Amino acid sequence: MTEGATEKEARVHIQSYWRFRDLLEAAPDGIIEVERDGTIVLLNAAAEKMFGYRREELLGQLIEVLVPGSVRGRHHEHRDHYAEHPVTRPMGIGLELFAQCKDGSQFPVEISLSPIRSSQGSRVIAIVRDITTRKQAEAKINAIHQQFAAELAATNQQLEIRNREVERANRLKNEFLASMSHELRTPLHTVIGFADLLAEELKGTLNSDQRRFVGHIQRDSRHLLELINDVLDISKIESGRLELYPELFNAAGAIAETVASLRPLAENKQIRINEDFDRRLAITADRLRFKEILYNLISNAIKFTPDKGQITVEGHEQLETIAFAVTDTGVGIHPAEQEAIFDKFYQLGSTTRGVREGTGLGLAITKSLVEMHGGRIELKSTPGEGSRFQFFLLRNGPEMPSHQAGNKKSARSIVLLGAGKEHDRIVDYLTQKGYEVIDAQTVNQALRSGRSARPAAIVLDLTVLGSANWQTFQRLRAKNDMTQVPALILTAAQDKGIAVSLGANAAVVKPVDPAMLLKILKKEVLRTPGEPSRILVVDDAQDTRELLDGTLRSAGFLPVLASNGEQALETLARSPISAIVADLIMPGMSGLELILHIRQNSRFAKVPIVVLTEKGMDQENEQILNRQANALFLEAFPWKEEFLSKIEELLETAIDRDAARA
Repeated sequence: MTEGATEKEARVHIQSYWRFRDLLEAAPDGIIEVERDGTIVLLNAAAEKMFGYRREELLGQLIEVLVPGSVRGRHHEHRDHYAEHPVTRPMGIGLELFAQCKDGSQFPVEISLSPIRSSQGSRVIAIVRDITTRKQAEAKINAIHQQFAAELAATNQQLEIRNREVERANRLKNEFLASMSHELRTPLHTVIGFADLLAEELKGTLNSDQRRFVGHIQRDSRHLLELINDVLDISKIESGRLELYPELFNAAGAIAETVASLRPLAENKQIRINEDFDRRLAITADRLRFKEILYNLISNAIKFTPDKGQITVEGHEQLETIAFAVTDTGVGIHPAEQEAIFDKFYQLGSTTRGVREGTGLGLAITKSLVEMHGGRIELKSTPGEGSRFQFFLLRNGPEMPSHQAGNKKSARSIVLLGAGKEHDRIVDYLTQKGYEVIDAQTVNQALRSGRSARPAAIVLDLTVLGSANWQTFQRLRAKNDMTQVPALILTAAQDKGIAVSLGANAAVVKPVDPAMLLKILKKEVLRTPGEPSRILVVDDAQDTRELLDGTLRSAGFLPVLASNGEQALETLARSPISAIVADLIMPGMSGLELILHIRQNSRFAKVPIVVLTEKGMDQENEQILNRQANALFLEAFPWKEEFLSKIEELLETAIDRDAARA
């Protein structure tokens, strides 16, 4: 190698050395080179600054001078172990490492070790990073986290306390509402019942002012009862205490009953209610709650439909559901309010021409009841044109409890001879009320049906038979197998007297309301001759006993009153009783205990028992009552008409059973 080449290599070597020195000094971390025995042979400016030593103070010193005194004694063991296994690695993984300054203070560090080989032998390069700032930041973060966790725990504790307070408030609210239901609804039902009895003028004719006053009492009392029922229903729904009791029933009949109960309100505003549904439409659902859904929707439609408008109630089968709809020609609902229409206590004001009454709970309850059945409800509305509320229920509904399976309503057969729309309405109504209607279009059909079915009654519309009507009736009465069948004649006013003189049990002038027809049938035709049926009434409330006494007497029964279970058992032991009406809430022996006592006695095992109470029940008691009682009516809902109808039906069934045994 030439001399010039050697000088060039020397210059390159010197340049490389200074570049290495520049890099070493520019490094932000402390860099220390240590021999195998731990002697410091090199360090950079960052190391000087980090440890507070001048360079010449550290060169030649053992590395342990930079190690805290608490671990310095064993540090040489770590050096020796590393010398035996020299690999590049971070030091103290999972441990917190500290270094010591010249002044004795300590600070947290991260250290990485790298073995190198040189002409002087094996050495180690240690790169030391001061992580004080990072540790301080982590400490602040941890402090913030701990503070947040403490605050969160305190907040959660407060929320838990508040939740317990809310639960307690809800429990107290429910207890208050239950108490309120008894304290308000019981006297309110008494007011309504006595007002109805006054309206029937059983104790004397009322003058026009008195009838108007009674009408005000009836209307406002029922409105107040609806408000109370709404508040109680939403409370039960929110607390999860509202239970459904599904059964298979004729949906068309339930629709017709609901429409009939609301038709007088519609007629007051000259609103026409159209019905579009199949009379054989059946569904499995909670019948009472199904009617409540319809009642809410139809009454709302009447409320928000101007005079002389129209409402259409529909029911149609689909693949897996049955769709029901209530459509009106009312004021409609603005799109901005349609989403909120089902919210609790929401009342339409600006878009309904000032029509505001009620609690604002009707649609909220309706939506909840539909969804509890597994269905859904929809709204389509155009302001100024009307609204359409449509809800869909599963055809088979919620699973029907086993205790309700096979619970079919008993029916009496009635032969009905006639034709036309009025005839069809009567057929529908009697079917809905549980009667087996044998629809005859001709006299021969009526005769054949009378012979084969042995009907409870025959209803003849003689106006459809033309001039041969009386001969037809006489021919029918002359048949041996028809002489004892009660007959009711539908005829013109001038022929009413002739019908009775020729042997009819009763005659009704056309046109006739189906409900009035059934009332006359029960009173004049289906009633068993002789002493009126004795009905035992058991209730601790005197007002309720008086109300039921008047109600039953007006229907032709003979009430026998008892104020508690013990009196009821004594009355049963000494007097013949045809049926029993009992309350559930009584001091001493409860209504349920009374019913179980009665059913344990073979003498009274078949006596019909009807429960009339203001109290809802849990599912267990409901199942017991379904096995032991024949019918249950809640005072929270209109009950009088169905109550009397059910008693008539139970007594008629008992008569048929006794006759069959004879």
